[in-house]
Amino acid sequence: MIRELKNNFMQAALGSTLWITALTSLFYRQQMIPLSFVWKLFSIGGLLGFIFGVSYPYLWNYSTFQARTNILISSVLNTLGGFLALYLFSSYLFSIVRPYFFPILGLTLIGHTLGFYFYSRYQQQRLAKELNQIKK
Repeated sequence: MIRELKNNFMQAALGSTLWITALTSLFYRQQMIPLSFVWKLFSIGGLLGFIFGVSYPYLWNYSTFQARTNILISSVLNTLGGFLALYLFSSYLFSIVRPYFFPILGLTLIGHTLGFYFYSRYQQQRLAKELNQIKK
């Protein structure tokens, strides 16, 4: 489990760092970027690597919490991580989005709830199909 979570973290952190760097290079083409901003990009990548590479796989694959608890924890982590990443990227953008914290949290809860129920329904159908194949 630890090895899998470590690999997930590395993949998610590297992927999100490359993705954010590519987006930044698209929008800041002609500007010089200070070294401190590069470290912020690495921090954002590490944060997203922790959320999507460690927290989510642990919550949905290894934890023994109820589905409601997993949905709540993942929604709060996702929202707080998103706001922290936005703050690291641009404090100006953060000040614009900050008043909408609770509506964003609500939408994240709804999205995680719908995603969980559709995914669990898909998993149940796939498992039933596999069990039916074994019987034959």
